[in-house]
Amino acid sequence: MTAAASSRPIVLVVPDGAGDRPHASIAGPVPGDPRSAVRARTPIEAAHTPNLDALATLGRSGILYPLGPGLAPSSHQAHFALFGYGEADFPGRGLLEALGEGLPPQPGEIVLRANLARVSERDGLLWIDERPDPRLGEAPYLAEADLDVTIDDVRFRFAYTGALQGLLYLSATDGRALSHLVSDADPLHAETHVLEVLPLEEAPDADAAAHTARALNAWIRRAREVLAGQPLNAMLVKWAGAPISVTPFAKRFGLRGVSLGSGPLYAGLATAVGLDHRELGTASDPEADVAVRVEATLDLIAEGYDFVHLHTKRPDMAGHKKNPARKAEVIEGIDRALAPLVPLVERGEIVVAVCPDHQTPSAGPLYHGGGAVPLTIAGGVAGADSVAAYGETACAAGALGTLRGT
Repeated sequence: MTAAASSRPIVLVVPDGAGDRPHASIAGPVPGDPRSAVRARTPIEAAHTPNLDALATLGRSGILYPLGPGLAPSSHQAHFALFGYGEADFPGRGLLEALGEGLPPQPGEIVLRANLARVSERDGLLWIDERPDPRLGEAPYLAEADLDVTIDDVRFRFAYTGALQGLLYLSATDGRALSHLVSDADPLHAETHVLEVLPLEEAPDADAAAHTARALNAWIRRAREVLAGQPLNAMLVKWAGAPISVTPFAKRFGLRGVSLGSGPLYAGLATAVGLDHRELGTASDPEADVAVRVEATLDLIAEGYDFVHLHTKRPDMAGHKKNPARKAEVIEGIDRALAPLVPLVERGEIVVAVCPDHQTPSAGPLYHGGGAVPLTIAGGVAGADSVAAYGETACAAGALGTLRGT
């Protein structure tokens, strides 16, 4: 598609983590399922969603595995695929965080997130006694800590970005290759040990990945020495990333695009693929959070944008609370806010695609799930199929069938 051929702007609505599994606690009739009157439902199926249902009726539907069956993606991995880029090109979240903070790595550098924790030594292992949310709190001593050091011909430099975290940059002083394809040291919770950083099996240069992992493990130990005596006395590293070179979104698809995802991660993701970005914050009320995005979307289309990424984090946040009924209520609020888009699709003025980036199960132990999410494309040239409701079961019967994110 070229810009000249795109007479209708495209709005990609991504209700983050809205995909889910059926839960007996919200059982009832399932739209699009003629087999039984009552059964376990997903939060989308349990929610009252007249506007999403209208979009499904106007368009064609299917189900999508963001990466592949059984693979539970992070939001940034899934979005990279939704924007049309292959898994092999994914640069690692560390790069996206750095770009979003306005602190891109230098050529040849690897970058990771590093955040504070309180640890003690147990049987030769660093045991995490406290692991607070790194986005909250204050640690002025972290801004003054001398965490810049050279270990095993790897130069480390640390940039404090606020709260309890910063960015850690690695570069080689001897010309040896480094690799961002290493595992995380941060297990994301306390009452366990700091994970050993290891080279990933998929690293094309195994020696470079092993060298990088060894250096990071040594830096974690060195950082603990520097922070000895502080309330939070250790640094955990995660999400290694490195600069990439991909065809920018506008050149690849002929569309002038903009992202409305909130926070440094989505600002960095937009920068990485060549989308503009508008920061709108995150409202606590899901309807208000999406309403401001819908209003901004219509303004941006009027400014000449061909593609708008309309993203809300509220369903994902609700899913992590492990309350299926509350997640259904959040989806209902999002649905109400999407109402202004429906008549524009009916009049053929815009195309609206609705697709969560992944499942966030609202019961059970999983953080993200590897199942398929419902996809609807309304207003496209292909017209409508027989699907008349938006949800996992209904969309599975649609003309788009079963798709993969790439």
